[in-house]
Amino acid sequence: VSTSCVSSVLMGLYVVMACFNLYALMYPLSRIDLSTTPPEGFVNPLWSKEEKIQMKIYLSKKKSFDKSLLMNEFDEDENTDVRTTDDHTTMLWGVGVSQSSMSKSFLLTTSDCRDITTCGSEDDPSMRQAISWLDEAEKQMLEDKGVISTLSGAGQGIESTSLLLSLYEAIVTQIRRILEVLSLVDETNAANSGGNKGLLERSIIHLPRNSSMWTALLGNSTVYVHVVVAREQYNLIDAKNLNDAVSAIGRASNSHSLLLGKVGLVKHDEPNHITKPKRILLDDLVYCVRKYILQDKSQEFPPWDMEHSQPEYYETYNIAQRMKEKHQGYPFFKPEVAIKYLIDEDSYPMNLAHVSGMELVRVGKSQFHPSTIAHIPALHVDEIGLTSEKYIPLNQSISSLPLRISFDRSDVEEDDYVHRSTATAGGISPARWRLLSHLSQAIESQKELGFDQSDIDDLRRLIADTNVTLLGITVLASALHLLFEFLTFKNEVSFWRNNKDLTGLSVRSLFLDMIGQCVILLFLIEKDSSLLMTIPSACGVLIAMWKCKRASGLTLVKADSSKAASRWNYIPRLLGFEVRATRLESMTKATENSKRTSKDDLQALTMECDRIATSALSKFLVPLVVSYALYSFVSEEHSGWYSWFITTASSAVYALGFALMCPQLFLNYKLKSVAHLPWTVLCYKSVNTFIDDLFSFIIRMPTMARISCFRDDIVFFIYIYQRWLYPVDNSRPVEGGDGPSTESVSESKKDQ
Repeated sequence: VSTSCVSSVLMGLYVVMACFNLYALMYPLSRIDLSTTPPEGFVNPLWSKEEKIQMKIYLSKKKSFDKSLLMNEFDEDENTDVRTTDDHTTMLWGVGVSQSSMSKSFLLTTSDCRDITTCGSEDDPSMRQAISWLDEAEKQMLEDKGVISTLSGAGQGIESTSLLLSLYEAIVTQIRRILEVLSLVDETNAANSGGNKGLLERSIIHLPRNSSMWTALLGNSTVYVHVVVAREQYNLIDAKNLNDAVSAIGRASNSHSLLLGKVGLVKHDEPNHITKPKRILLDDLVYCVRKYILQDKSQEFPPWDMEHSQPEYYETYNIAQRMKEKHQGYPFFKPEVAIKYLIDEDSYPMNLAHVSGMELVRVGKSQFHPSTIAHIPALHVDEIGLTSEKYIPLNQSISSLPLRISFDRSDVEEDDYVHRSTATAGGISPARWRLLSHLSQAIESQKELGFDQSDIDDLRRLIADTNVTLLGITVLASALHLLFEFLTFKNEVSFWRNNKDLTGLSVRSLFLDMIGQCVILLFLIEKDSSLLMTIPSACGVLIAMWKCKRASGLTLVKADSSKAASRWNYIPRLLGFEVRATRLESMTKATENSKRTSKDDLQALTMECDRIATSALSKFLVPLVVSYALYSFVSEEHSGWYSWFITTASSAVYALGFALMCPQLFLNYKLKSVAHLPWTVLCYKSVNTFIDDLFSFIIRMPTMARISCFRDDIVFFIYIYQRWLYPVDNSRPVEGGDGPSTESVSESKKDQ
């Protein structure tokens, strides 16, 4: 039994067991025989589907909900959309929930801005940024059905991760702007044509700078959003005074008709948003010329002295570095709060009631609850899609903050509501909630295995911003990707270990590929990437080095003083050794022999074509790489000279990596054969490139990395075309036979 078969079977079993366990997690009663459980042994739901409910949301400095949160509610003016508080609590929202999805925006500001339409006119960068954030969030929520809205979903959507979809989005945007200029489309009317749907409400919450809540926000503390949900018959939002409100909450709580939830709005995490200070390196060169050549000493400090050229940012960066070293958290504000109302209509046996995830309460014995135990709905704050780039760093210069609160329930269906295509948008069922909760816990546990926050954000974004069907396909594709990666490694090592003939193989392509992988590894190290990215890249570099050693026969031998030393042997010769490419040298000697065979002729042709292709490639690539390096040197900011060099080199490898395979393609063309290639390895690699294409539509990545996914497809299709163009003929020497040479075959084809 081969290793490939065993690994394929094991991967298949793993996928089947994973799907089986996830299904059992989502539907815990699927494998239970409920017919043997008597009626008094069931825990039934206390609330019914499509229950009429009311909701109140409070912003408070207090961590727990009590009577004091209600006091401020009845001191505010009910006839204005501006609320002012200097206490520890203010009510944000009170409404009857009859829709499947509702949302409202809030502007928390220290500015005394009374009119919501004129707040953005103030010369306050913090307020303009907060209003811009709310405008963009509401614009995404109001997108009607269509290609872009389907692809967008939560966050920035997959159109920001795909090159083709990004191009499509740009074209559609330009056409829309042209139509607006020609007055053929009214943007405002188009945005509002879908109806309000409860998505456009916005209020200003005035928090004086010396108020307790604003002080808590900026003082390394936090404030909380408290959610109170009760059945409609208790008139939670109709209370006229404090006593009525306290009485309604008390009666609802006693009858298990009250749900409470809370979420902190400040998260403390590593300050990864503060990067190393950067500068334009041309200024360094200008400074050196002026000071040391022109003897101009008017500029006291050099540009690379960030302590003087960028003192404020440099101090902030040092503070952030010290916080990282001491593992101290930097305060970030959460601008989104997504509240999910979950109700489970299933009845559970008493010994399995805990797997529902719902709260269990004791009730009086009745026809509907003979077991005297029932489960009630839950309020879930969904934060799996709240990635690091959505957080707002807090500092003393902040004067305004955006806050958007949404409330979704899955037990109410509306025909005219815009359907969300992502895994977490809109209401979620209990089964999906159990799955997302499990995935969220699994993601957070990855920190212990070496994942950086950026890696965890990618996983969060993959779950939250991806279509449910596409998410399932991606999980399956990930398992297949691991399988084919292993098979590629296994077959590639086997091919080069057993290879005894370099005819038709480009050794220079192997060395170019190794150099490219080394550049990518250094780039990952420079960017402080996760070890889970750096270690596989380092393993790839070691494999590439081994392939180069195997193909060229690199060995360390004692130096021969009678022969002149080559350029790369100057340093080894000082130690009495030299590096020799024994396989390449043997090929060269064979081609120089007067009694050459047809095989020696093919090897000579291989080496000559490899040299010509590499030389032509360098003439094409070097000007492009140098031009881009000069452009980056003059126009782009870098943290240092090494950063400029490695960033430029990695960009060149990403963008022009397909050209590194050109020597091999040229060899195939000249030899009119592809039989010498490791086709098993190429097939496995091609499948992996197609899987990478799928990930390029889902996971955010640099544009250059995204292009590299599609460039590998192009190279593989060229290989496929050459495979069709040059069928295998075992009588030819290049195919392993003793027939006529390549030139003779070519001449005979021409005669025919």
